[in-house]
Amino acid sequence: MLLLDRVDFEPGCYVFNLDQPLFLASGDQIWAERSSVLVRRAVTGLVEQPAGSMDAERWAYKLL
Repeated sequence: MLLLDRVDFEPGCYVFNLDQPLFLASGDQIWAERSSVLVRRAVTGLVEQPAGSMDAERWAYKLL
């Protein structure tokens, strides 16, 4: 099992912050679709849409 509190897409770009921790079991699939995250459960085949929000994450770098 894997416990997530956020899902990062393309590091430094988009982050989906989950409202509640999300448990993923072996074989579960997770993907982004229209500013949300979907999870297909391996055992049942059901698709869930956990609550949360997609945010742009920006990093500023300063060269010395």
